[in-house]
Amino acid sequence: MAGRKRAFDRDAVLDDAMRLFWRNGYTATSLATLTSGLGINAPSLYAAFGNKEQLFKEALMHYWGAYARPHYQHLTSDREMNFRQRLEAFLLGWITLFTDGDTPLGCLMIKSLNESEGMGFPETVTDYIREAGSEAKRVLIDVFNREISSDDLPEGTTIEILVDYLLTVLYGLAIQARAGQPEDALKATMQHVLNSIPDGR
Repeated sequence: MAGRKRAFDRDAVLDDAMRLFWRNGYTATSLATLTSGLGINAPSLYAAFGNKEQLFKEALMHYWGAYARPHYQHLTSDREMNFRQRLEAFLLGWITLFTDGDTPLGCLMIKSLNESEGMGFPETVTDYIREAGSEAKRVLIDVFNREISSDDLPEGTTIEILVDYLLTVLYGLAIQARAGQPEDALKATMQHVLNSIPDGR
């Protein structure tokens, strides 16, 4: 006898679960919250995703692939714009994501990283968040090495320091957006950042 088809779209459920975790955090998103918010029962959730920890990790992977990683393409794919223009598009993309009314405020990765020191947070998820952060840093270092001459950097500054500075700014923008800072204020910070980074070659 053929198995019954699931009565839900797995990708749509995963996106909805991502938003619940993004809004509430891992710990505060209980199984009851998930089943109620997703409109499915616990057996269906377990059959599709295994358990809450696995669902959370898949939700983070979905967020990184569909919502976060595409912003890095502004830096690597559109060669018609100069480096400063691509960097601005990169930052604007993040600000739009952080403040978009269609999704919770801020950044799911950063929210989860802040929560990761708490009791009961899955260690495998913490490892994944760190791996994603390392990937982002590698991409930025590669781009900055191609675009900025070491002669243009202030004394004592390296590309890695510049990238760490940019990632710290992104972290701060996400936190400020989560706290309700308006988009215009975040853009003003972005302009200050752009002015502090050397033009590309």
